[in-house]
Amino acid sequence: MSEDVTSTLSQKVQDIAKSPKYRGAIFQIEADEKGLALVDVKEASLKVYLMIDPDCDKILETRFFTYGGPVFTALADTFCKKIQMVTVDDACKITAESIEEELRDVPEVRAIAADAPEIGQMNKLTARILEEYPEKKATAIIIREKMERIKYRTQTAEGRAEADAEWNAMTKIQQIEKIEEWLHKSVRGTLQGDGGDLEILDLVDGNRLKIRFQGACAGCGSAMGGTLFYIEDELKNNVYYNLVVEPEDPLDNINPDASVFGGEPSET
Repeated sequence: MSEDVTSTLSQKVQDIAKSPKYRGAIFQIEADEKGLALVDVKEASLKVYLMIDPDCDKILETRFFTYGGPVFTALADTFCKKIQMVTVDDACKITAESIEEELRDVPEVRAIAADAPEIGQMNKLTARILEEYPEKKATAIIIREKMERIKYRTQTAEGRAEADAEWNAMTKIQQIEKIEEWLHKSVRGTLQGDGGDLEILDLVDGNRLKIRFQGACAGCGSAMGGTLFYIEDELKNNVYYNLVVEPEDPLDNINPDASVFGGEPSET
């Protein structure tokens, strides 16, 4: 921080700006796995993340990130600290002006200049939290119910028994159609966006799905690693827990009698 900037700031602001405790980010996948709502709002160069329990509307975890310098850093870090285990409504009653008063070294001397734009921007950000939370809460509840259903169907004996009965009652064609439907819904778009695709070759023993990667996916190391894991995980969670995805081995199509140089097999 330059001397010109810090000359109008309290020592408390400067100390927090040097070592903020809540700088960072929270990702949607973290919230989904915990059945929580994630509100992430941005104003100017400040972004704040709140992980919230939709059952009681209490804020369980907070983070922020900014390129905006010491003022935004001090305001956001203090805000994040104050709203731990506080309801969203109560958190959004906290104003930037009240935070500024807490950051003063002495009550009579402002911690941040009265005309600092960050004060108004911080208040706009808290207002947006209140606006966005209802939708994020509703989404979190839907995702939580879905995750609980997946856990029941894949990780409990009763749920697996139900899944087995439903799966075994289908014909092979119906099973493949259900797999194909989910692949089209959740997988193909991603693969095609990268110039690839996949083809279902067969379903063996009711649970071994034989596939062939196409386009950019054919021969791609990622297709045999992370992409394959993602496809299998999606199918296990959303179609049938006992599915195993087996990519075609390119060597399966090579004539063992053919010359290594591509010639015809020799006559004996």
